[in-house]
Amino acid sequence: MIFNYLITVSGEIPIKSSRTRIRFYRTLINNIKYLLKEKNSKKYRFEIIGAKVFLETDTDVLEDLQRVFGVLRVGEVEVIDFSDLKDLVHKIGERTKDMVSGKKFAVRVSRSGEHDFSSEQFARELGAFLKPHSAGVDLENPDIEIRVEIRDGRAFLYKNLLSACGGLPIGTEGKALSLFSGGFDSPLASYLIAKRGVKIDFLHFFFGSVRATRLAFFVAKKLTEKWFYGHNPKFYFIDLTELVDFISGKISWEFRQIVLRTLMYRIASKVAGKKYNAIVTGESIGQASSQTLANIRSCEIVSGIEIPILRPLLGFDKTEIIDYSRKIGTYDLSSQVCEACSIAPKKVRTKSEVQELKGEFDKLPEDLIDKAVAEMKELNVRNSNIDDILVQKSVFTDYIPDDAVIIDLRDYSSYLKWHYPGALHYDDVDFEELKDKTVVLYCYTGTKSYLSALKLRAKNIRAYSFAGGFENLKKIVKS
Repeated sequence: MIFNYLITVSGEIPIKSSRTRIRFYRTLINNIKYLLKEKNSKKYRFEIIGAKVFLETDTDVLEDLQRVFGVLRVGEVEVIDFSDLKDLVHKIGERTKDMVSGKKFAVRVSRSGEHDFSSEQFARELGAFLKPHSAGVDLENPDIEIRVEIRDGRAFLYKNLLSACGGLPIGTEGKALSLFSGGFDSPLASYLIAKRGVKIDFLHFFFGSVRATRLAFFVAKKLTEKWFYGHNPKFYFIDLTELVDFISGKISWEFRQIVLRTLMYRIASKVAGKKYNAIVTGESIGQASSQTLANIRSCEIVSGIEIPILRPLLGFDKTEIIDYSRKIGTYDLSSQVCEACSIAPKKVRTKSEVQELKGEFDKLPEDLIDKAVAEMKELNVRNSNIDDILVQKSVFTDYIPDDAVIIDLRDYSSYLKWHYPGALHYDDVDFEELKDKTVVLYCYTGTKSYLSALKLRAKNIRAYSFAGGFENLKKIVKS
């Protein structure tokens, strides 16, 4: 089966200079090819028609095209060749007369090229053809609209027309590095900058919570797979636990959170180097005490960052951010991400001066900062597994990943009396079949599962011990 789509590009693209316009169209088409490849399309053809892109393919991608940046509207169309006005009216009329049956309708026409008739003339003739089959014409509030695009010797009859995300094609406006926690703010900030044609890579800081980092990676993956067609982002992982421990012990209480934010800027600048055009953050003015305008200014100056920081959420309030996260599909995962970087939730200085912040920040050993950057890990979001990194960070887990194999280490009678839903008993498991799986073990107290997890890790199996044993696990089931 062949599907035909007529794609209306964002209004900014057709008005650009000829050289720039060609580049934008080429990038947009390449990004759509990326989508088609993901959807296993084997056959497709593109054609630029005026300010639109025509796509013929063997795969239904109508709803997916809505999420390609640079696409303003997309419609599934039937392509109709015609010889003259009478021929076109007859062909369109025969195809749409059943659609208007019992309904009030309107004809919407767009036309370009040389014809011996006008758009108004065609609309009038088609309306006269369809009227006897309908409940009448209503141009203001019709039950159904018959939409036709006439381009030279072809007409495109819309079967379905959907609004899309707009913006600019990813890859037309450089690269940016997003400070990414995976909560509500950073995914939305990443989305909004990517929508302007920027390739986004993610920089994530690990503060000791395996769960928070794992969720952050899956938020990045969700964002990537749903919106970032044409781009396979990098996910940089930096362990800040040593630096956070130093800050907690050596930095004045009221400056800890601000010093941590300054540290993030400093590290982001080091990671970005000359590879990126900007840093992206999810900061919103006044949303947190470290995000007052005075603190944002002081943190940026003290960090010594020499690359622009883009803050697309500065004027958003939390309700707007959460509502937007629902629209882009990250809400469910982001709502599970805890605030892992909160190391001084009270008494944070809301108006820091540059010199006093610098005095506190300079207490941080530069070699400790350089060590954290040097030990940075890098993953590709689309085809990597975050557990390859996290398995090295903690043997314990306090939650059950959705894709995990759960194994009960207690005696069989206890297993039969109660076990975690879907859990397997240790005696029934062939561990050779679990090489590529994430495994969570639990026992009575957590001791046996801990030792067993260590043994499995020695065999290159991603194994975790559920902290606190089966009693803690039962609490999760009840909640």
